[in-house]
Formats: sequence, structure tokens, C-alpha cells
Amino acid sequence: MGARAGETIDDPTTPTTAPSQAIQVDSLTGLRGFAALAVVAVHASGRTDFDWFGIHGYGPVSLFVLSGFLLYRPWSRWALGRGRRPETRTFARRRLLRIFPAYLVVMLTIAVMLPASQPNGWDGWLRAFTLTGTFASDGLRPGFEQTWSLGTELSWYVALPVLGLVAALVAHRLTGRRAFYSTIWLLALSVPVTVLWRVWTEVEDLGKEFTYSFWLPGFLVCFAAGAAVAHFLEGETAGLVDLTRIRGWFRRSWVLLAVVVTVIVICNSSLGGPTAYVPASFSERQVRFFCSTLLAVILLLAAVLSRADSPQRRLMSCRPLTAIGRWSYGIYLWHLPVIVLLENDFTHRTGVGGFLLWLSCILAISIPLGAATYAWVESPAIAWSKRGVRRS
Repeated sequence: MGARAGETIDDPTTPTTAPSQAIQVDSLTGLRGFAALAVVAVHASGRTDFDWFGIHGYGPVSLFVLSGFLLYRPWSRWALGRGRRPETRTFARRRLLRIFPAYLVVMLTIAVMLPASQPNGWDGWLRAFTLTGTFASDGLRPGFEQTWSLGTELSWYVALPVLGLVAALVAHRLTGRRAFYSTIWLLALSVPVTVLWRVWTEVEDLGKEFTYSFWLPGFLVCFAAGAAVAHFLEGETAGLVDLTRIRGWFRRSWVLLAVVVTVIVICNSSLGGPTAYVPASFSERQVRFFCSTLLAVILLLAAVLSRADSPQRRLMSCRPLTAIGRWSYGIYLWHLPVIVLLENDFTHRTGVGGFLLWLSCILAISIPLGAATYAWVESPAIAWSKRGVRRS
């Protein structure tokens, strides 16, 4: 699920006041909450007579974009000579303690409650414990299929220090704007990597059987897009790029709303394929992916470039959404097992009313479970990781 919004951002992206910075952090946390709710809505609607409700694929893609944005910023500062080199050991410690404790607690709990979710054999358990389930055709067990994105996220944690090191080594050989844009060009290489990977898995027909389509190269452009936004903001702070004109566009709330609605309409149109959990063509799946990525980047830009008093920032930073954002990782882990456990006993799922009742039940269970997981598992693990950093 990536870095928590308030965990990595520790300085303003522009010369703003402390309250404005707090609003930006809250808006990023709220954006995480929105992404988590989008995932729950899509998965819940799949068990009703609705085809799906929401934007198919947006949830994990948005979390990938946020992860790229939040985690690349220290590397961007170092590349631009504005900060120290990030410590890989510290980074690894904090990331592992952020993602694994809650995952293991939920996985083992559900394995007892839902035997069908248990991995097959010792090698299946090994892949489950290491979040490498997408390396085998049977690695995504019933009720835990959503954890494919955690394996992709974990791969990003491995790739990020390498990418950051290469970008910094190139930038340090240059000066000024040439150093800044060298990183942008490097991040842009993610586009052909993702395109070629997706074409290859389609041509070889590997996506469904061996889950190759879930591997990092297929989503590298999402992480790189978030990293590029972070790099531009750091470049603005360093006086290497001017984002005034772009900020002006995001001050026009009606323009932002029109663009967001247009992207959603295209994603859910015939160009994006049938609005149901049925096979779609290669081109239709890519339309969904492009729209989801574009929407995630637009909303990220709105969260960091809009004025603090703009409607979009106020909405993203409202208390209910930021609370959901804080608990989003637990909600993401719990919601699908809850759906699988309840679906055979829940019969009133026809029409809009049935869907809303079903979604309300899933949220009524998943949100408290996510809050409890955050309070009793995630927060202690985060505090422990920070104590280790202070000692070193």
C-alpha cells in the first residue's frame, strides 16, 4: 500500500505556512482513503447484480503513484544536492516494518477462518510469507487476491534505491537544469518498459496463468509518474523549474472536475471494455490502465498544487477521509476476506438498495478492523522502526 502520507513528507513543497503544509499532508492521506474506498466498492459490487461500481483498476494504481511520490522525494533531494544520501538500511527497515506486521496478522487470522485461503504446500506458505505469490499460478488464494499489489509494492522497494542511485550519479555529473532533467528522462524510460512488458505478456499469453502481468515492470510507469511529480516539486524548491502556470490550472476547480469526469467516463465506456468481471481485449485493458494512471496523477497534482482553501483540497483533507486514509492499509487487507466470508450468507443484493446495503455491511466491518489493525499493529511497528533509526 505504499508509504503513509504523513510519514514521509516533512517539509513544504512550496514556500507555505505550517497550516498549509498540514493541509497538504491531510489531503494526501485523504487521497489514500479515497483509493482504498474505490477498491472496496469495486470488489463489493462484483458480488452483486451490478457489473462493477467505480473505476476498475484505479485503487492499486493510485496507491502505486502515491508510493512513487512519497518514497522518491529523499532521493530527489540528494540528486539535486539538497539533502544527504538516503540510508538504504534505514529505508529497508522502515518499509519492511510498515508492510509485513499487519499483513502477517491478517493473513494468519484469515487462514484459520477461511481454510480455502491457505497456501498449498510449504512452497506456497513461503511465497505467502514473503509476498511473492505472483511468482506462481496458484499464489493468489481466495480472499487474498488483492495482495498481488503488495508484492508489486515490495518489488518497488527493491528497485527504488537502484533507481535513486543511478539518477543521482548522473545528476551529480551535471549542473543546474541539465541535472534536474536527467532524472526526468531516466524516469521516462519507465514508459517503454511498461508498454513492452504488457505487450510481451499478452503475446506470450502469460498474464492469466503465471500472473506475470502483476509484476513490477507492468506498473513501473505508475511509480515513476509519482516520482516525477516529487522531482518537479523538489526542482521548484531548488529554483530549477517554475510550476506557477500549472498551479494556476489547478486553482480552477471546475476545470479539474471536468477533466476527472471525462477520464472516468472514458474508462467506463466501451473503449474500456465490458463493465463486468469478464475477459476484455488487450486494448480495452490498456485503456483502463491509462485512464486509472492519468486519474491518479491528476488527483495527486490536485492534492499538492491546489490552494489550501480550494474545494478539492478541503474535500481530500476532511476528517472522515483522512481517518479512512490512516486506516486504509488494514481496510485493504481485511475487506476481501470479509466479502468472501459473508457472500454466501448475504442474499439481499439486488438493485441499488441491495448494493448499498451490501457495501455498507462490508465497510461497517472492514473500517473498524482497519482502525484496530492500525492502532494495535501498524502504529507500534512504525514507532519501533523510528526508534531503531534514532539509535543508529
